[in-house]
Amino acid sequence: MARDGTAVAKAFIDAFNARDLDAFVATLDPGVEIHGNRGLRRGAEEARAWATRAPGGVQQTIEVSELHAEGDRVLALIVRRWHWDEEGHYGEEIGADAMAWLFELRDGKVASWRPFADREAALAVFGGDEMA
Repeated sequence: MARDGTAVAKAFIDAFNARDLDAFVATLDPGVEIHGNRGLRRGAEEARAWATRAPGGVQQTIEVSELHAEGDRVLALIVRRWHWDEEGHYGEEIGADAMAWLFELRDGKVASWRPFADREAALAVFGGDEMA
């Protein structure tokens, strides 16, 4: 039985925040496409590498504001919060970005993930018939 789309997107985000790479990969379709800022990553192992973050320095956490589902698509309106990682715990917040993450699902798993810096653009794509 396929999981609810919003639950899948939330599990992806929760695992990403927790740096739980096994739980993160468990949310993914084997042929997942991660459309990151540094290019397209295909497959679960490339997605694992994309989600791997070294400790220390500037780190991000994702806060979900809203989740919208339609068929096999989920739009997460999120706030990406930037913090200094000080000795294994987050210190002072140094910035935040209101964004959107668009998920396409296949058989209850994330088949595609795409970030949008512009929430309005993401909403237009989510409500439209094609991906940007």
